[in-house]
Amino acid sequence: MYTHNLVRALATLPPEERPRTTLFCPRSADLFKSIEPLVDRVRVYKPLLEVPPQRKLLYAARYVKTGITVSLLGEAQPELAFAARRAHVDSVFAVSNPYTRLLPNAIAWIPDLQHCALPHLFSALERKSRHHRFTRLLRDSSRHVVFSSNHALGHAGESYGPVTARTHVMPFATVPEPSWCNDPAPTQAQYGVPPVYFMNCNLWAVHKDHATLIQAVHMLARKGIKVHVVCTGDTWDRRHPDHFAALQEEIGRLGLESQFQILGLIPRIDQVMLIRGASAVVQPSLFEGWSTVIEDARALGTPVIASDFPVHIEQNAPGSLFFRQGDAEDCARAIQEHLVRPETRCHPDGQHMQRVKAFARCFVEIVRSTVSRN
Repeated sequence: MYTHNLVRALATLPPEERPRTTLFCPRSADLFKSIEPLVDRVRVYKPLLEVPPQRKLLYAARYVKTGITVSLLGEAQPELAFAARRAHVDSVFAVSNPYTRLLPNAIAWIPDLQHCALPHLFSALERKSRHHRFTRLLRDSSRHVVFSSNHALGHAGESYGPVTARTHVMPFATVPEPSWCNDPAPTQAQYGVPPVYFMNCNLWAVHKDHATLIQAVHMLARKGIKVHVVCTGDTWDRRHPDHFAALQEEIGRLGLESQFQILGLIPRIDQVMLIRGASAVVQPSLFEGWSTVIEDARALGTPVIASDFPVHIEQNAPGSLFFRQGDAEDCARAIQEHLVRPETRCHPDGQHMQRVKAFARCFVEIVRSTVSRN
C-alpha cells in the first residue's frame, strides 16, 4: 500500500514535475495491476532467492524535466540491483539491507524503530539484525535515510546516538480513488454490518493492542452501552502465532461475540467502503511509524479515535479523539464521548489532495538532494 500510494501521489503532479516510472516485479505484476496505467514500463523478472512476497518490489522513475532517474526498491536482492543498473537509474528508494552499496545513490527508508521501544516482541535474532542494519545506515554520512514521522527520527537519535546520515522526514498520504466515493450501503449489506459501527483495521499483532479495545467495549457494555466493532486484517501474527486465539477466547469469556465482527483479510475496496460508512475508526496501536489506517480515514473523512502514541498525535487527523495508550477505561471514555458529540465527519476536499501533492513533492526533493551530492 505504501508503494501504491507513492506511485499514485507522483501521478498527481503537473506534467513538468511528474516522473516516468518503471515497475520491476518478481514473477508477476498481479499486486500492481491497478497502478500499471500510472507507470511507463513494467518488467517481470525471476528472482534467484525466495523472499517474502511483501518485499518483492522494485520501481524505477525518470523525471521528464530533469532527466533524473529514480528507482524505488523494496527488496535489494543482487539481481534487483543489477536490474536497477540496467535501467540506468540515478537513485534508488527504498532500501535498508546489505546490498545497498550495489545500488546507485540509494535512499534508505526506516519506517519505525519498534524493536527499540518494544524489544520483548522480537526475537534476539530479529533485534540483532535490525540493530546491525540501522546502525550501518544511521552512522554513515554518505547515506540518505527517510523516516515517516518526526517521532521516528527523534527515536533514532535516542536509540542510536548521534546520527551522521543525511535524514529526511516524509509522511505518506493515502491517495483516494474515484470508486471510494461510492455508496457504502451495498458493502455493509454484503457483510451484514449494522447501521452504526466502529472500524478497526489492523493485523492482529500484539503491538496493535486489540486487548485494550476489547476491554473498553466490555466496560461500555457493563454500562448498558453496546457498540459494534468490525475488524479487518490478518489474524496471524508470525511472532506470536497464538495471540489471535487468546483474544478470541477473551472475547468469548466476556460475552462480546455479538459485538465483534471479525472479517479477516477482505478486498481493499470492501475495507475502504466499510471505513467510509463507519461511525469512527478506532486505532489503539501501541506503536506505528505512520498509521495507514489513520491516513485512510482522513482520506475518507471518517473520524478517528486513537491512542495517544506520539505518531498518532503527529498525524492529527480531523475529528480525532485520543485516549491514553493501553488504558481501556480511557478508551471507553473516548468511544462514549464520540457517541454523544455532534457529527464530526469531515468531507474530503481539495485540502487533502494538497497533502498528497506535498507527499509527492517531498519525495522529489529528497531524490534531487541525493543526486545533487554527486
